Amino acid sequence: MSVIHRYIVFVLLLLTAGCSQQQPSAEWFEGTTKADGRALHTLVLHNMPEGSRVWFQELYDGKIMVEGPEMHHYQGTSWYIDIPHSGTITLKYYGRPLPRQRWAPEAFILQQQGKPDLAMDIIYHFQELPPEEPTLEVCPYEVQPADIIPQIKRIQYGSEPMEPTSQHPTGWYRIVIDADGKASIEADEEDGAYYAQVTLDKLPQPLQPMILEDWPDHAYRGFMLDVARDFRTVDEVLQVIDLMASWKMNTLHFHIADDESWCLEIKGLPELTEFGGRHALPDWNLKETQALKPTINGQVGNTTFYTAEEYQQIIQYAWKRHIRVIPEFDTPGHSRASIKAMQAYERRTGDSSFRLQDPTDTSHYWSAQDFTDNVLSVDLPSVYHFYDVVFDEVIRLHREAGVPLPAIHIGGDEVPAGAWSGKDRHQMKELFINGMLDLAEQKGIRLAGWEDIARGLKPETEARLKRSLYFINVWNTKGIEGFPVVLSPAAFTYLDLAYSADPHEIGLHWAGYVDERKTFELQPNDYLGNIIGVEASLWSSQLRSFDDVTYQMLPKALGVAERGWNNSTSDFNRFYSIIVKRELPDWDQHEFVFKNR
Repeated sequence: MSVIHRYIVFVLLLLTAGCSQQQPSAEWFEGTTKADGRALHTLVLHNMPEGSRVWFQELYDGKIMVEGPEMHHYQGTSWYIDIPHSGTITLKYYGRPLPRQRWAPEAFILQQQGKPDLAMDIIYHFQELPPEEPTLEVCPYEVQPADIIPQIKRIQYGSEPMEPTSQHPTGWYRIVIDADGKASIEADEEDGAYYAQVTLDKLPQPLQPMILEDWPDHAYRGFMLDVARDFRTVDEVLQVIDLMASWKMNTLHFHIADDESWCLEIKGLPELTEFGGRHALPDWNLKETQALKPTINGQVGNTTFYTAEEYQQIIQYAWKRHIRVIPEFDTPGHSRASIKAMQAYERRTGDSSFRLQDPTDTSHYWSAQDFTDNVLSVDLPSVYHFYDVVFDEVIRLHREAGVPLPAIHIGGDEVPAGAWSGKDRHQMKELFINGMLDLAEQKGIRLAGWEDIARGLKPETEARLKRSLYFINVWNTKGIEGFPVVLSPAAFTYLDLAYSADPHEIGLHWAGYVDERKTFELQPNDYLGNIIGVEASLWSSQLRSFDDVTYQMLPKALGVAERGWNNSTSDFNRFYSIIVKRELPDWDQHEFVFKNR
């Protein structure tokens, strides 16, 4: 290469480097914790255009500014900063210490009037802390050929006959493997035959002579997947269903509508997904005119909903694996996505018959996820007109797909104090529950909900609810007498809770930490009510990828799967040894991500 050519290349490299350095970017420095329990954090914004605005996402925390322009809280987890001058902007503020690195501010986006939104790179400078030492102590157990998860109730090795059980519970099966490794299956119905095949597929080859007899202790063995806060593609949902099937779980509780997104296409109400299933920055006047604000993952311009055909693909795929799907539309709180979408519908059409929030409502409240406008005005007849259409569409999708609809889950949790200002709160709850029951009874469907829907009702409303109720999810108490209960206690089954306090973990900790020992320790007999099953719940506010999904599921979800099939197995050493010997290699084979903690 000639000297001239080298000079030209050198200049081009300098120009390229200069251009890249001019791109707006962010640096965040974690501060040390002070005596008052706060930490002084620093945010540096590089190459800022004057008059622009920077948005970012962070779990809500009141900030005490020390230096730089003010940070403004918008709704939920969204914050913005108005940039007063060009160049470098430094902000210093007191905030809470990070329990984990994932809680740092994220998803920085530059907004300029008349220009496309620009995602900004960010560099983090965390306090260097050593990872926690593992605390899980296990005595090794010698894994036997028929040891799988969930564990089989009766096993006899060799060719000697085993006396069969006299009663066959639902899901019962019996497998006999002869000296030549040939297996024969006996089952009373399709579920049992399916579970027998799942067992055979998990047994190590070559098959050894043995007799196995097994059945589930609980009729409901569920997994709740939240796709409203961090959306999962159809293919990813199908992979979750495959995992469920391998663990003999039989119900996908599909959380598809919440404050952050409405994730199911409803014919005739296009704004539900065109507005409520899409995300963009608010306009310069802080109005959400074209889409909802970003969820906590900060993504904009992305589609976060399933078409009718995609939903049918999911429920058919699940049904072939003996898994029922129960869709959840969280109401009357947690309803911001539908409220905002129907406001957009009314702006387009002038039709107020689907209005979900009274424009004259002057309530002041702050929801658990920091929203101030997410509660339905349940005294509006239009609320029930809206859910009449939604329920009819869900029923149609299941009927045309040839897949049963066990229930529609209406949520019912966390209606914030201060909602329905000036009105009797108990009367409003009665009105809502009876309005939803009117729809369920008219359509011949059953309802499910979080335990909150069953509390504080008049005797006649409670009796009516029980007639149409499939179950309540008990998440925060010891249960309720007289109600069918699916156990989902946060302290044992919320998989979004971090494995430990290690700062490198992901997840929340408001109900403690949850690992595979914690899920295994769930004791259904300690709870009140008619316990019909157990459920693992994976909320997604801390998830950013499918790797995060599988990391939080595996291995802690296996404790819930075990407890759903076997009500009271107690040997954790055996349980964990089976995971290490049988489940971990299987995950590797299917390329599910499992990270050493």
